[in-house]
Amino acid sequence: MHELSLTQNILNIALKNAGAKKLLQVNLLIGELSDEREESIRFYWDDLAKGTLAQGTKLHFQYVDAEMKCLECDTVFHPKEEIIICPACQSHRLKLISGDDVKIESIDVE
Repeated sequence: MHELSLTQNILNIALKNAGAKKLLQVNLLIGELSDEREESIRFYWDDLAKGTLAQGTKLHFQYVDAEMKCLECDTVFHPKEEIIICPACQSHRLKLISGDDVKIESIDVE
């Protein structure tokens, strides 16, 4: 159900930025640690966009790596394992910098 409100927000932002022009494509970035699923966003988009300038818009998804920073040694890295530790000092004190969100990268309009 979270994807419904997320998709509504993406649609609102895209329509606002398109002005009165028809949306052709919305390019989205999805972090690898995001809980959002492409299939759900597509499903809700098709329903929410009906009757708007976004109806028929193509959604393009690009997946991006997560990025973390070690709070002990300041190493910035992309986690590759299920159990995440700093590759430099083996610390578990980490901060997620990016990779758990969905962002609009760009929109294409007519």
